[in-house]
Amino acid sequence: MLEEVVVPCFGHKLEAEVMPALSAALFGRELEGLAAVVRATTFADPAAKAALDKDWQELRNDVLHGQIDYRGSGPLPEHWKQYIDKEAALFDWRHPKWAQDAERLVVDLVVRAAERPGWQGEMRPASKTGAGLVDLLFEIQSAVPEAAALAGKFLEGMPEWMQHDNAYTGGYLTEDEVVKMLGFLEPKAQDLEGALKAGPLLGGWLKILNEAKAHKVGVTWTVPMLRG
Repeated sequence: MLEEVVVPCFGHKLEAEVMPALSAALFGRELEGLAAVVRATTFADPAAKAALDKDWQELRNDVLHGQIDYRGSGPLPEHWKQYIDKEAALFDWRHPKWAQDAERLVVDLVVRAAERPGWQGEMRPASKTGAGLVDLLFEIQSAVPEAAALAGKFLEGMPEWMQHDNAYTGGYLTEDEVVKMLGFLEPKAQDLEGALKAGPLLGGWLKILNEAKAHKVGVTWTVPMLRG
């Protein structure tokens, strides 16, 4: 079983800068705003900057060559469906290259750029459990109603059109939401650890949230094979 890893991200940047500029570029063919976000994103590692520039060029070409086949809202296009059994209406979504390129660029801008030295992100349970982070968040949604919306956003807060089969993540929390989640969970931590099946993971989750708070970053999640 692949264990989830929590990593830093710039949640405010994602919502206030990246997604508006990305939407304008993809669905309005207005590239300059996103180009400005790319230019303003810096890395200490030249290889990371080179990867960002390459991914930006790929997405720019997608737009200029007319590859965008979605308007940015509403149901995903019918032709994205890959049917397993048409009579039973069983299908998977086959996201086009441009959607995968867009997701890769977002990861560059708000996840790779937010990396912190020494950050681990693996959650170590206090006792033996077969549960993982996703299980814990599902249980928190039921057990702590005030935290339900944040737990859902962390699991699946990214737009559906970006959630292809090999997407880096499904959701995230902003810097402010990290603090809010801590406020909801820490006062109830002792009771939750005993009540939840995934309770042994709660201490590790709170530790990571506190680390994110100290670094003034948001958080997202992935699995080791995609962390790269």
